[in-house]
Amino acid sequence: MTAGAGDQAGPGHTPRARPDASMDLLRQIREEAMEPEYLTATDRRGSHTPAGRGIIGTVLILVLAGIMLGGAWRATSTDRPATTQEREDLINRIESAGAHQSTQQSRVNQVRRQVSAMRSSAAAGQALSARVREAERATGITPVAGQGIEVRLDDSADGSEDGRIVDKDLRMLVNGLWQAGAEAVSVNGHRVTTTTSIRGAGSAITVDYASITRPYRVLALGDSRSLPADLSQNSGGEWMSYLQNNFSVAYSVVPRASVRLPGGDRSTVTAATPR
Repeated sequence: MTAGAGDQAGPGHTPRARPDASMDLLRQIREEAMEPEYLTATDRRGSHTPAGRGIIGTVLILVLAGIMLGGAWRATSTDRPATTQEREDLINRIESAGAHQSTQQSRVNQVRRQVSAMRSSAAAGQALSARVREAERATGITPVAGQGIEVRLDDSADGSEDGRIVDKDLRMLVNGLWQAGAEAVSVNGHRVTTTTSIRGAGSAITVDYASITRPYRVLALGDSRSLPADLSQNSGGEWMSYLQNNFSVAYSVVPRASVRLPGGDRSTVTAATPR
């Protein structure tokens, strides 16, 4: 009987080695050491996997992935209108806030203009008040106080006719005080202004038609250091010195650190108009 090609080799032929020959020892240890229950499922069932099971798994995975993608798309589609609405609401709020800010800024600018106008009006009012006060002071309407001089004047002690003070003497003295730089003058408590009259009525002297009696006390508001010297060098002071030296009238000038003059009794004009 002839032996098969795989059973016996011919003379001079080297036997073909098994592919796992080098792994024979490991294979032997594995087969002998492991109990049958420890064999892997592949060893027990074989390494062949049915082709149908792989296809079914792939289909199931694709179905699950489609379901997940569909759910995500649906959630995104559902959330999109809400997100758009929120964005529109935010834009409307920003535009509303901008309009409100513009309105408030306009009001602030308007208030600033009103405040500026009020300040200008207040400044103009203060300037006008200062002018009014200056005019009142110049016209003798309001009382004034400050440093100045006191002039004392009286008839001569011998009672002679030439030594009696008359209205002309008082007018000369008052005019001399104005010329010396006096800012305000009063005679026996009567404020002398631009409309004041000093006249004689028989044996009496009147200031604005009010009779005054001797001795005469004339107050002048101004520089208490320069007024006496300036008065002595003008016609009013020289006239008083002449009466004192020739008719023995009583005449003296006393500087005062503080004098107070009353306001004028008459402040109404009938013909003059302001310009």
